[in-house]
Amino acid sequence: MIKRKKLLLFGAAIALALSSFAIGAAGAGRFQLIVNGKTATTEVKVINNTTYVPLRAVSEMLGAKVTYDSATGTITINSEGAAVVPSTPPSQDTPTTNTKSSENSRLNPAEIGTTLSFAVKNIVSEYSGNVSISQVIRGDQAWQMIHEANMFNNEPTDGYEYMLVKAKVTITKNSKSDAAVDLWGGDFTLVSATGTAYDTRAVVTPDPKLDASIYVGSSNEGWVAFQVKKSDESPLIVFERKYDGSGGVWFKTK
Repeated sequence: MIKRKKLLLFGAAIALALSSFAIGAAGAGRFQLIVNGKTATTEVKVINNTTYVPLRAVSEMLGAKVTYDSATGTITINSEGAAVVPSTPPSQDTPTTNTKSSENSRLNPAEIGTTLSFAVKNIVSEYSGNVSISQVIRGDQAWQMIHEANMFNNEPTDGYEYMLVKAKVTITKNSKSDAAVDLWGGDFTLVSATGTAYDTRAVVTPDPKLDASIYVGSSNEGWVAFQVKKSDESPLIVFERKYDGSGGVWFKTK
């Protein structure tokens, strides 16, 4: 039996199967190991008619880093410059999105058409899901749609115009399995390009409306209405930001 110390010295043995190195006979029972044109000084062994080479030695000659976790018996090899991928698969509760891996924030808002995950936790509820913005309409077209939705809707304030945002929210998890989540337009806030949150305006929105009580697995999609300064060309919209203005899921409107 090979001693444990000797096994650790070899790391983990791998069979002769790599095209980047070669092993040739250099005499009876002896081998020469060449990796990327360089001759290795490490020992090559034949066990049960199978040729083995030290994993650590070959990996490091190929520019990789080898680590060994004795607690879990795990050997990890990372080539230089390679991204490290987690060994465990993502949770099924984690949605797939078409965004970049960088963290979403006011300074890094998502594009229209992107689906992002969110989580809400407060003293009365804890739930999570997905949210997306599929369409943004502003100006005369938005006012026409709002006026047709209800003739008693007021015209926008001087210097302002209406903006309609079509949003979709899906609930994927709720700490209270038998409870519903109430959604409405007030879950969204419009923030100017200079960082000032707009006041909420009472407007009857066109159908479909974002106004529903939904359980896990259900979605609600509808219009949310805002008033925005005509000179503010690129405001942002945030879903479920905290009371101090932090957090939330941020989207561009243009």
